[in-house]
Amino acid sequence: MKIMKWLTATALALTVLFTACKKEDNDTIQSEQLVAAEDQTSANDVYEDVDEQVDEAIETRGAGEDCPTITISPADGSYPRLMTIDFGTTGCTGLDGRIRTGQIVVNLTDTLTNTGAVRTATFVDFHVDGAHIEGTRTLTNVGTDANGHSTFTRTVTGGKITYPNGKVTSWEANHNLTLVEGGDTHVLLDNVWEVTGGATGVNRNGKAFTTEITTPLVRKRSCRWVVSGVKSMTIDGKTLTIDYGDGTCDRKATVTGPNGNSREILIRWWQ
Repeated sequence: MKIMKWLTATALALTVLFTACKKEDNDTIQSEQLVAAEDQTSANDVYEDVDEQVDEAIETRGAGEDCPTITISPADGSYPRLMTIDFGTTGCTGLDGRIRTGQIVVNLTDTLTNTGAVRTATFVDFHVDGAHIEGTRTLTNVGTDANGHSTFTRTVTGGKITYPNGKVTSWEANHNLTLVEGGDTHVLLDNVWEVTGGATGVNRNGKAFTTEITTPLVRKRSCRWVVSGVKSMTIDGKTLTIDYGDGTCDRKATVTGPNGNSREILIRWWQ
């Protein structure tokens, strides 16, 4: 009888231990998925902001602004053109409250509204709220689609964010952009973009991931966040989805794991 009791107790203990280990493994996988999702939404937000900083600099040429300092060469407006957006070493605080330091260096082959025009942005010691931003972002005008909308390709090579806590995330991306609203005006604020494509990268815990946009992401210039669209992400052989919502301007996204469980995350610059 004592032997039977001992065997039963041992079996029960092993079952509890196995279940606990299995739950821990599942939690670890879920944690990595969330880390990758947060890293990708943050990276996307960082580089969307770079485009907006460049657009604003081109539109205003720094008129009425003490910071950043914008330098354009040659000064006669001809192409190719080099533009330096210098936020200085002490930094500029934007209307969004973000503090930017360092430089964004932009090479333009032509006016971006012309088919074939290429705009390349690189960085010199560029930081946003203490996060170090690196890489090359290239935007190319590839003409108009069947609906008459301007279309572009956008690549990110060597993309990297080093957060203030020393954690690093890196990625490469290839996207297609369509200007679905605002293309018939000279005002940037009414622009609405649809984005498709995908990316590969490594999250801040060293885990590789891939993403693919399954429902076009919608970005309104009047909102600093992606307002709708869905992308899938695969990490450790498991696929989850990131849903940016119904068009509401907010920093929220919903991550749904392979087990069907969902969790809301906040798009943010640093982790």
